[in-house]
Amino acid sequence: MQQLTLELSQAEDRERKRLAEFLHDDLQQQLAGTKFHLSLLVRRLNHDVETHGMATDIEGMLKEAIEKARTLSHELSPAVLYERNLSKTFNWLANEIRAKHGLVVQVIGDQVSLRSDPLKPFLYRAGQEFLFNVVKHTKVREARLRLRRIGRHVCLLVSDRGQGFTPETLSAMDGFGLLSIRERVKLLGGRMKIRSTPGAGSRFTIVIPDEPAPDTAVPTMPPPEHTGPRAPRRTKRRVGALVCAFRVVVADDHQIVREGLVALLAEESDMELVGEASNGREAIDLACRLRPDVVIMDVAMPLVGGSEATRQIKARVPDTRIIALSMSPEYDMAQEMYEAGAEAYLLKTDPSEKLLAAIRQRAMVDGATGEGTP
Repeated sequence: MQQLTLELSQAEDRERKRLAEFLHDDLQQQLAGTKFHLSLLVRRLNHDVETHGMATDIEGMLKEAIEKARTLSHELSPAVLYERNLSKTFNWLANEIRAKHGLVVQVIGDQVSLRSDPLKPFLYRAGQEFLFNVVKHTKVREARLRLRRIGRHVCLLVSDRGQGFTPETLSAMDGFGLLSIRERVKLLGGRMKIRSTPGAGSRFTIVIPDEPAPDTAVPTMPPPEHTGPRAPRRTKRRVGALVCAFRVVVADDHQIVREGLVALLAEESDMELVGEASNGREAIDLACRLRPDVVIMDVAMPLVGGSEATRQIKARVPDTRIIALSMSPEYDMAQEMYEAGAEAYLLKTDPSEKLLAAIRQRAMVDGATGEGTP
């Protein structure tokens, strides 16, 4: 029964992850690419006030749809759930709970890494359910979450100083279900305790064995074949002996997003697309070979991630500016890109004018100070 329970947890997690990846890697990227194309249409319709207004409304609806898909993707399977450090996962959850519900969660504990992968999503869902119950039933603004290892066991404790509850009200609590969690913990060979006194708060504790599980994962598809950097689709016309001021490389693993960015750059007389990359390795190769002024770098890149590709490009071609582009507004992700050397971190849902301004930022700095990139 313990093995079957672990396999059930893995199956649930795989399905959540599959749906989250579809929302992020397919639907959100399709919407983002459509938004880039629509922004071009909006800019061309300035003379037609009525049509321009309709296109602007559609652009706003696309942005809202992207945000809803992003939120659902995070709720199904947040990327931080697959961090080895479980404490980092719960700190992220605490920030989400505070942002959405106003509950301040104090996370206490050492850096706990799990040996059993199926336990990660289960403990995350259990901790999430405990905190939701604090939000719904206790009428307090603060809670504590403690995580620690006791020998071969992992202990998760959530407590509050709220109004508490009686055993009769326990079965009425909805959501993932405290009683369901208790049954799952029991099948996994652990134990769960719920202590609550009306007017004196509540305390939820899980102690569960952490043993490496047999590999029951479904084989993953191999990464896409490396096809090499792409040549630019369109070259700007020369004006006399001069060429465009800004030579740009677009690096994004989603074709529809690249197409939207290419179309956006093609409209600007002072920008030239010099190359396209569909993974981080191609981006590094193109940047070192072409030495562009700007690389527009998708944060989530295959083969070599966006932050590592940025770090390598800045080490080899320090004058090239990196503009990070992402679907996610997560602070940790933005901080990682800035630490790697990116000069800007923008969302794919941002107005296209913001991206164009970031590309031109170098010229504004040069003109104001007479120096190069700060």
